[in-house]
Amino acid sequence: MSTLAITNNTITLGSTIYQIRNITSVGKYRLKPTYLFKIPFIIFCGFLGWLGFEWIKTNPDVSAYKWFTGIVIILSASGILERMTKTNKYGLAIETNSGGARLISSQDQGLIDSIINKIIEVMNNRDVPVNYTFNIPGGDIINQTGLFENGVRLG
Repeated sequence: MSTLAITNNTITLGSTIYQIRNITSVGKYRLKPTYLFKIPFIIFCGFLGWLGFEWIKTNPDVSAYKWFTGIVIILSASGILERMTKTNKYGLAIETNSGGARLISSQDQGLIDSIINKIIEVMNNRDVPVNYTFNIPGGDIINQTGLFENGVRLG
């Protein structure tokens, strides 16, 4: 578990420290999930399943058609089920003057929103002393540089 600490002058994420005055942008993004079964493959399997049913209707005694159709339908259903059950992940990108960035991803959109709200509060009210701490699961911190427009930008 990593800790994100926000004070008046710094944001500390694990062993990396960002100065508040060097942050150029903070944004929340929805990250596109990666799917094992792509949509064209699912559509193709659906077509092959329909074709298999037609073969079974014309030749009900051939068991190879039944096996083929069953396997293709299972593949198609697995692809549809994967798309329905995969959860959305949201990311927080902290970009600095030097172009470096750090991305925190989480399924908890409320955590990302609360971190952004605290950073905004610190940036807008430099006179008020603050000290916020967030516990972030270790697998949710990703080192990444560059633009994060691969997903859909929400904020």
